Amino acid sequence: MGLRSWLLILVTAAVAHVILHALDRQIEAGIHRLSEATINHPAAGSSAEPDLRSVTARSAYMRNER
Repeated sequence: MGLRSWLLILVTAAVAHVILHALDRQIEAGIHRLSEATINHPAAGSSAEPDLRSVTARSAYMRNER
């Protein structure tokens, strides 16, 4: 393989590395935003839907369908 082939492989690898690094930073930023998110607990009284009920393992919606 000539010098041009090695140069092409090197440039392709460098571009792929930059793209993958940018994607990794985006994923890390998303994880960081999610870790700082707050969840409004229904018992706190700040629920947007007052008639909303939580589904538990015992509720009829969670039974096994056979």
